[in-house]
Amino acid sequence: MKKNLKHIVFLVPILVFYGITLNAQDEKKYNFIGINPSLTVEPFYEKGELDINILPLVYQRPLTKRMDIRFTSILNLGIRNEGNEISHFGFETALPIFFKSKEVVKESSQGFFVAPIVSFTRNRIEEHNNVGLWIEPGYNLLFDNDFALSFGLQLGGTYFAYDNGHTKWGNHLGIKIIFGRWF
Repeated sequence: MKKNLKHIVFLVPILVFYGITLNAQDEKKYNFIGINPSLTVEPFYEKGELDINILPLVYQRPLTKRMDIRFTSILNLGIRNEGNEISHFGFETALPIFFKSKEVVKESSQGFFVAPIVSFTRNRIEEHNNVGLWIEPGYNLLFDNDFALSFGLQLGGTYFAYDNGHTKWGNHLGIKIIFGRWF
């Protein structure tokens, strides 16, 4: 799993760059670049401990008139009582499905959506791999200057696979706020 996760983490930026350069000649706004500032607090963390995503990059692009694909990078700084260090790294992939269809695919996405999501991360501090599976209902707000603001509520579960062989499932509840611009 660790080797596969490293390959995936390196492939995502390449695919994002490829998607941007393929569409550089398009007249319509077709690529979204943004950030997703986020904090994570797990139930098993001690009081005052949390994770801050220090590389919260988001790339999104339409696939069809109603569905996009979204990639979010995860590189968390773990704030711990014994000292701070990189805790998680990985990425999240979502498929926002919009309620209202666009007239053309190569158009900025907006409106209400629901997105199935899968997340793959490695926790270096607690020594486990995570696979998150959740659903995100949300809304993409688009402004005249192609600036966008997205709000979502993530609900689901996370599978924890510890290096010592122990595994468990945990609930996931998250608030997703993304802002950026369509290019």
